[in-house]
Amino acid sequence: MLNSATARPSGWRKQTPDRAYFLDRATKAPIGDHGRAEIRQLLNRIRPVLRTNTTQMLLLNILFDATYEQVWQKGSQPIVWLSNDALARQLNISVSATRAALRALTDMGIITHHDSANCRRFGHRDRSGRIVHAHGISLALLEARFDELTAKADRLDLENHRRRVLRNDITSLRRNITAALDMSKETLPARRWHSFAKRLDHLRAFLGKIGRASLDHLERMHRDFERLWKALTAMVMRALDKKTDTTESVSGHLLEPTTEPEIVSCNNKRSCAVAQHSEFEPDSACGAERVAPENELERIVRTEQAESPVKSRRRIDLRTVLAACPIISELSLEPPRNTRDLDAFASQLRPSLGVSAQAWAELRQVAGQGLASLALAITAQKQADGEVNSPGGYIRGMARKAADGELHLEKSLHGLLARKLATRSSQPGTELLH
Repeated sequence: MLNSATARPSGWRKQTPDRAYFLDRATKAPIGDHGRAEIRQLLNRIRPVLRTNTTQMLLLNILFDATYEQVWQKGSQPIVWLSNDALARQLNISVSATRAALRALTDMGIITHHDSANCRRFGHRDRSGRIVHAHGISLALLEARFDELTAKADRLDLENHRRRVLRNDITSLRRNITAALDMSKETLPARRWHSFAKRLDHLRAFLGKIGRASLDHLERMHRDFERLWKALTAMVMRALDKKTDTTESVSGHLLEPTTEPEIVSCNNKRSCAVAQHSEFEPDSACGAERVAPENELERIVRTEQAESPVKSRRRIDLRTVLAACPIISELSLEPPRNTRDLDAFASQLRPSLGVSAQAWAELRQVAGQGLASLALAITAQKQADGEVNSPGGYIRGMARKAADGELHLEKSLHGLLARKLATRSSQPGTELLH
């Protein structure tokens, strides 16, 4: 039968299997493998790992600050012999609360006790600051568990980083889905639109407090929001393609017609203001058209419609053009509001792209002003995306295709729009359409 001294080898202090295990590890700790600065850095990272409270963490820092650099060198022991009364005064709490904090740190495996026969704490240092002998609170477990605690802290940092990324992505997906639903309310069938809106409300309710969600819950919710976003994007694209494919143009112009003349001068006040802002040179070929009488304008438009060899007669609204070619909105003083504005801006944009007046005139002659403006907008966007190196050569190629009746600008436009929507679906932080 074990006597009291065997059951409690430290004398008066209660012993448990965990405390005995940590005491053995502290005794065998490889003191000297890490310096005091490295231990301090670890100490600053372990609070979320150990889930210590403020009092416990403050007590641990007080104990660590009482150690010297020499006690973390090989052959020494990091022991602190401050009394409970002294610790309580520094913590500004009661002695009983100090004892409770010490017990908690002992059970966590952060400190151990190197007790004297009467459990009193005392010690002595030599002139160099090294401990000659001491009894008190040992911090050797910080060295013994250094690699273990560092690995846990690293893992927790990765989880926290992943949690922040997921929270940001989920917030961006929610905003994008809301914006897409608002934009497509009149585009999608009412039944499908309400189905998407209901799914979004369900996901919002299931998400709950995003700041308190676990990593697994955030991973699952991110997948659900991403699936909804991709499904909505695909539905919007199909609805947009169906709308542009089934609406026939009555004017031969790929863009929706306006009540204003199709052929305009670059000398009007708004065009000149845009030219001065963008530092473009007005196209002289366009300026000459201003003096044409009204009946001559009508004849030119009728001739464009009758003689243009371009086969496509499908209509694309101006909003689709600006969505597929955002470079137009970026370069203009204000986005074109109708086809007349787009035609005027194309004449000003042409010199900055390096397209010769001859190539531009050839395209306008064979395709008409409206189709030529749209072709130039597509060319400008493809150059901005790095797909076209020589806009002048690209425009000449379009003119040859137009002459052969093989120029399908609506396909190029839809291709640009599809790629931009696909890019935005893979980057939730961006908006769906400008």
